Amino acid sequence: MKERIIQASEDEIIKRGLKFSIRDVAKHLGISTKTVYQYVESKESIIGAIVERSISEMRNAEKEIMEDSSLSLRHKLHQTLALLPRGFVFQDIHILEELKQRYPAQWQEVDNYVRKGWDNIRLLVEEGVATGQIREFDLELFIQVYIGAFYHLMERRHAARNGLSLEKALGQMVDLLLVGIYKEGPK
Repeated sequence: MKERIIQASEDEIIKRGLKFSIRDVAKHLGISTKTVYQYVESKESIIGAIVERSISEMRNAEKEIMEDSSLSLRHKLHQTLALLPRGFVFQDIHILEELKQRYPAQWQEVDNYVRKGWDNIRLLVEEGVATGQIREFDLELFIQVYIGAFYHLMERRHAARNGLSLEKALGQMVDLLLVGIYKEGPK
């Protein structure tokens, strides 16, 4: 039942954003709010479970990418940097901003993952530099630029102005970081 409550909550987030209520979830499932509270502590705990599952899903997807021998180093790097969980309810930039503002503890989990989940990227870059596929560069600066750009994408003004989904915006950002703006190398 807890899984059904979490899934119904995800459906409500897609419809209403994080302004959904436990009553909305109960109505969605055709049960009482009292029944919902028998399985979950609070709305915050539901959101925490969704965040936790999403981060776990991203780690698993990242592992799959890293283990996929059919992908080149370049493709692994691009896919890992542009990774979002499948069906992620927080793909809407506005919902991520709402999470940051209204649920700081749950946001902290997302922020920790974004700031500290760089082990596989480090491995790919080290391999790329060692094999001559990637030039040497300041990886820590690259990470800071990525994080800054990622958080900028989340700002409501940017999202509203450009009408991009987080997935599309993130893909374009990664292309810019990895390939740049030149058609060919600088002349």
